[in-house]
Amino acid sequence: MGATEEHITQVEPSTAGTFVTRRISRLDFLKQISMLMGIVAVGCSPVRVVLKAYPKKYEEDPELKAKFLRSFVVTVIPGAPFDEPNLVRMYTDEHYPFHPYCGFFCSDLARRSEEMYGTDLFHLLSDAQRTKVVEEGLDADAVVARLYRAAILMAQVSFYAGIYDDEKGCPLIDFHGSNSGFTNDEMSYADCSSMLAHGVTRDGNYC
Repeated sequence: MGATEEHITQVEPSTAGTFVTRRISRLDFLKQISMLMGIVAVGCSPVRVVLKAYPKKYEEDPELKAKFLRSFVVTVIPGAPFDEPNLVRMYTDEHYPFHPYCGFFCSDLARRSEEMYGTDLFHLLSDAQRTKVVEEGLDADAVVARLYRAAILMAQVSFYAGIYDDEKGCPLIDFHGSNSGFTNDEMSYADCSSMLAHGVTRDGNYC
């Protein structure tokens, strides 16, 4: 499933404490992310999103932020490699609307981890514990829940759709990239013209 396809796989939380997948179109993604982030931007709750009233280390410590974001992504996309270079790039990419809220998002993961498991180190929790933290975020007030849904959606699009690396592909969904060592015979049909429709002239007759 590459960047040229019309659908991507979206992962959603299930009642069993795991995540399930469904397919969405690229147009739906653009509509969803615009709607989700637009509502977050104008929302009045929680106020600390607007005032940035949360620990500054989640804004100023890129290493800590990366650990939190990578741990979040491997939680909502089981099997994703933690050290994938572009795994969390979309969150801080200024072309997308999530980056102003990235620090708050990490701080919220930390706060929920502290409340639920006695530590604010979200990235050191077990898979099951991180899943519960994410589910708590999805069940939070409307603004925060939309932020979590936007973060999950962006992770899926970035990872599955090859936003930053079309050629590499995605092993989890058996997409090998634009060309991963395949020969021309394997990548094309020998007589592709036979599969095309016959051309017609202006009067409707075949050429």
